[in-house]
Amino acid sequence: MPFALFILALGAFAVGTDEYLVAGLLPNVAADMGVPVGVAGQLVTLFGITYAVGSPVLALTTAHVDRKRLLLSAIVIFALANLAAVFVPTARWLFVTRFVAALAASIYTPTAMATATQLLDPKRQGQAIAAIMAGITGAIVLGLPLGSWVGNLFGWRTAFAMVAAIGVIVTLLIAFVLPRITPSDHVITWRERVNFLSQRNVLLALAISFVALVGANSVLTYIMPLLLRLTTFTAVALSLVLFASGVASVAGNLLGGLLSDRWGTRRLLVRVFTFMMLNALCFSLLMLATKSVLLDIVVVVAFVVWGLVGWLGAPALNSYLVSLAPQSATVALSLNMTALYLGIAGGGIIGGLVLTIGSIAYLGVVVGVIEALALGLVLVSVSKVASVNQQASDRGSAVLLQGNED
Repeated sequence: MPFALFILALGAFAVGTDEYLVAGLLPNVAADMGVPVGVAGQLVTLFGITYAVGSPVLALTTAHVDRKRLLLSAIVIFALANLAAVFVPTARWLFVTRFVAALAASIYTPTAMATATQLLDPKRQGQAIAAIMAGITGAIVLGLPLGSWVGNLFGWRTAFAMVAAIGVIVTLLIAFVLPRITPSDHVITWRERVNFLSQRNVLLALAISFVALVGANSVLTYIMPLLLRLTTFTAVALSLVLFASGVASVAGNLLGGLLSDRWGTRRLLVRVFTFMMLNALCFSLLMLATKSVLLDIVVVVAFVVWGLVGWLGAPALNSYLVSLAPQSATVALSLNMTALYLGIAGGGIIGGLVLTIGSIAYLGVVVGVIEALALGLVLVSVSKVASVNQQASDRGSAVLLQGNED
């Protein structure tokens, strides 16, 4: 891999780590800031909403800015926002730093992907994007558990200092090593996005992505209080559980592509959401058990399998969306990212409401219902696509018959 790609991937690693960081430190942040865990969880919500809205808007407004200058500006602001988080006196100011960091991240990641595709020849664009995605998945495997371990051992502010330090390193590498890149001539316009959204099947597919992430992130955002409630582990020891789940998530992402090709995208999604629904319900059922070594093992296995199966659906969802409109693949993936980040925000809101109004014991039940909704959307989407295909086939047959009669 060219060193320039490594630089961009390292920046994506920093952004991905920052995105997931709060989830591993939620009880610590809430206690130090003097707010309920459900309120602290809205830091994740704010990050997700800001990214979802900021990414398409800023992509259009900065489309003709020099790539290197844009990347440099974004990563500098990102690093400063995380450094500021180290010194904030109140929760209000912490929310401000998360907002600024999310804005910078919403510029950096798509710009890094676009830049990566220009660093390699067109035949290797897939490898270029994969390199940036490797940085993001690396954040799940290493960044989240490392941030959790550092934060729980030395204080949550230290974890933000760690992310800021990585941001400084990336800043220096971009400034002195990355070549200057001319922006692409083609920019995805708002009209292209709106025209794409006019297709019902596409809206259903995007809704599946949104609902799926609401369910997954309702668990992930509040995973530390959930695991602390279910197991006898300390917060530091749970960092290893997060690492194991991260490895399983990456394995699921890789395996998902293979199973999607073998079983078919829609069949895989039905199986994934059925399992996720049942697994989520298990989290609430396990609340009825007494803490023990056996329960620790069961919970760890359930959470690791949750990561594995959940990420099986990621490539399948992207593949399904692109298959609905192959001529608009770029627009499809762009809008899917917006749907995913809105889902991340929604998960923070739903999980926070469950903890604030009810109890964490009900979280599994609520997430199970959300996953059931995702499953229902998949089944509806499948039937609509089949209906459209059948109508197209019938029209084609009618044309052939008419031609034969003539």
